[in-house]
Amino acid sequence: MDKTFLTVKELSIKLGVSEKTVYRMITSKSIPFAIKIGGQWRFNSEKIEKWSSAFPKGAKNKVPTNDKITISEAMTNGLIIYRAHGENRDEILDEFLGMVGNLSAEEIINIKKQILYRESIISSSLQGISFMTPGVEATHHIDKSQLFVAFLEKPMNFKAIDNIDTEIVLLLLAANKTEQLILKTRLTRLLMEKEFIAMVKKHLNRRELLEQVTAIETKLLG
Repeated sequence: MDKTFLTVKELSIKLGVSEKTVYRMITSKSIPFAIKIGGQWRFNSEKIEKWSSAFPKGAKNKVPTNDKITISEAMTNGLIIYRAHGENRDEILDEFLGMVGNLSAEEIINIKKQILYRESIISSSLQGISFMTPGVEATHHIDKSQLFVAFLEKPMNFKAIDNIDTEIVLLLLAANKTEQLILKTRLTRLLMEKEFIAMVKKHLNRRELLEQVTAIETKLLG
């Protein structure tokens, strides 16, 4: 194949996403310069290079800060996924981010790059729960802080420093830096409590989970 064109696999490596994400971006017409050659998707390498290097890196639009934001509120804004599929962090993030309707293709790429880079340095997983969050500069369309919860279909080895396989992944997408700091602090405190960890691991339904999170958070943090 002429090196003028990239395959789906080559493009996924270049963008740092899974092949599944590339196909989803093709379907949503988020990737320009995609053509079919012999029934297979191909991408003009020169044009893709210019496109991928032109992702906006400007400051996030200012969103009014809710300085009373709580974990239960952010969780209400987000999604709870049961039996999340995937063989690694990359695929789990694909499942998460594919459900966030207002993220652009470049935001998805930037979020994944940030998280996977941080996780490659040290795993965020402790006691079977992984808590991931990108910098707010990675997203431009998040107007309210959201906490996503994924109960994994099977425990995964995320190379946690306590050597416990990960059962649950938490992903925080914050509306602004202030709310991110507030929510990270509150959630870090909750994750220090055996009561909270045991409750989350019960895989409660959405209503029960939100009720329990609210009760424990109110008791511990007011």
